[in-house]
Amino acid sequence: MNGNVTYFEVPSSDIAATRRFWGSLFGWTFHEGNFPGYSMIQGSEPMGGAPHDDSSRHPRIFFAVDDIEAAVTRVRELGGTAQDPVTIPSGAYAHCTDDQGVEFSLSQEAGDRA
Repeated sequence: MNGNVTYFEVPSSDIAATRRFWGSLFGWTFHEGNFPGYSMIQGSEPMGGAPHDDSSRHPRIFFAVDDIEAAVTRVRELGGTAQDPVTIPSGAYAHCTDDQGVEFSLSQEAGDRA
């Protein structure tokens, strides 16, 4: 597991307000993602996204792993929680919490999946 930050999400309950605030703050631009209700963020490093109609109040950070299944198992062994991995065109991800309740996500690129 390399643990590099590879992606982030800024949840939005009002995507127009989200675009306005973050676009004005950092100069980011938003465009529709690959599925309805999701915007991709351009101009950030790493790349990011904004799920619409998401009432969460904290950004999500995605950490790279080489084996999503093994990483989910390890999170659980260490006392954290992990949702089962979800496969998407770019790979797979799993939302998790550490043993103190801190939320984070794991991601594995499609080319890295066995």
